[in-house]
Parts: sequence; structure tokens; C-alpha cells
Amino acid sequence: MRRAGVRVTVSAAAAAGVLAAGYAGSAQAHTDGLDDVRASTAAFHATSQAEAAGYGDPGLPCFDSPSTNQGMGFHLVNGDLLNDGGQLSRTHPEALVYEMHDGTLKLVAVEYIVKMSDAATAPHFLGQQMVPNPSLGLWTLHAWIWRKNPQSLFASYNANVPLCPR
Repeated sequence: MRRAGVRVTVSAAAAAGVLAAGYAGSAQAHTDGLDDVRASTAAFHATSQAEAAGYGDPGLPCFDSPSTNQGMGFHLVNGDLLNDGGQLSRTHPEALVYEMHDGTLKLVAVEYIVKMSDAATAPHFLGQQMVPNPSLGLWTLHAWIWRKNPQSLFASYNANVPLCPR
């Protein structure tokens, strides 16, 4: 997995410009109530900023669903947030999700994660029931705040995200 090697500092004005641009550059206004999440994660378009904030490569592969032609992408996970006993915060997601675009990673979603060992039943967050991932022992909830998802804002996979490089 290749990452951009350029360190980018995002000013408040630049972040506001990104927020105003909408999903993936469209002029669509946000009506999903997640502008605070966008504001708190705008700097993480630069993976160096995400890494400086404690997000790192957990050694997981890129995730996709070739049978449905939907991608999910590469994950950077914040271990401190993942190992906090199942606490969830809108503006501090446990994972950031990136797609590969022209050889670099591009932020497309955030992911909220609770370990199944911290919650016996599926937690609800942002008005949604979290989805089980038994193979990893996790409850997860994606929010596609940086790449519009034709299926749903909270779907696990996104047809607008390319399949993983093979």
C-alpha cells in the first residue's frame, strides 16, 4: 500500500472549502447532519495527518465485494480509540477508510467500531444499528461522508469506491 509522502497542513479555511465542496467535489449540500464529523476529519485527507493523530495501518487487507462490484477500501485504525472499552464519539471515529486513487490513498469514509467483547449485542449509533463482523470480532458502522454512496450513507460497501487492486 503506497501512501502520499507529502505532509499537508489543512487550515480552517481550506477545511471549510472542502466541506463546502460536498461529496467528491459535487456542489451537493450536506443534509445528513454529519458536518461536525467532516470538520473533525478534514485534515485526514492527508494520511500523514491521520498518522500524526494516532491512526495507523492495522495490517488488514483492502476490503471489497467483487460479487456486487462494491468497494470498501483500506483502513487506518486508531488503537487508543478502538481499545477504549466501546466508547463512541461522532467526531473521533475508530477508523478512517481510504480508496486507492492514482497510486495514493484518498479519504472516503469513517468507521465506528466496537469490539464484540465490549458489547454482547449490536450497539446503536447515529440512529443506526451497528453491523457484525464476526471474523474480526467487531461491530462496525461506516459513514460515507467523503464519497457519496448510492446505496446508503451507512452501508458497509460502496459502488462508487473501486474494487481493491489485484
